[in-house]
Amino acid sequence: MQHFDSDYGSNIITRISHILEDRRPRWGTMTRNDLLAHFIWILRHAMGRSTRIPDCSTWRLRTLVKPLVLRGLLPMPRNMHLPPQLTANGLTLLESGDIETLQAIIEEYLQLVQADELDPAPHPFFGPLDVDEWDKLHVRHFEYHLRQFDV
Repeated sequence: MQHFDSDYGSNIITRISHILEDRRPRWGTMTRNDLLAHFIWILRHAMGRSTRIPDCSTWRLRTLVKPLVLRGLLPMPRNMHLPPQLTANGLTLLESGDIETLQAIIEEYLQLVQADELDPAPHPFFGPLDVDEWDKLHVRHFEYHLRQFDV
């Protein structure tokens, strides 16, 4: 199984750099810039450094869906969005930045993991995750979105 490590982080940067600005995804409405902003947000969120999103998890998501997604037995759910009342208040799962910002965030995240200093934040939909669960989820999540753009 692939792990979220330095080699994988470099691979992500290389793959994203091959996505043209005007490239349309195979599904959804995400753009290349949205992809970068979403990856930056999720890594900062996992480090506890993003805009705080209220817990949107449910018993079903935490107990049934999360373990199946983490084990690769269930595909990542498509088109998951924050509840409308949160987006109406301006909350998003995006944080602006460019590919250099993403690269720096990946390096910072991995340094915290390697130093055993990461105190992971809960996932907005899957609830509490430990470092190993975030590792699995990051790989599954990033692969899901990179497949959107055929890279």
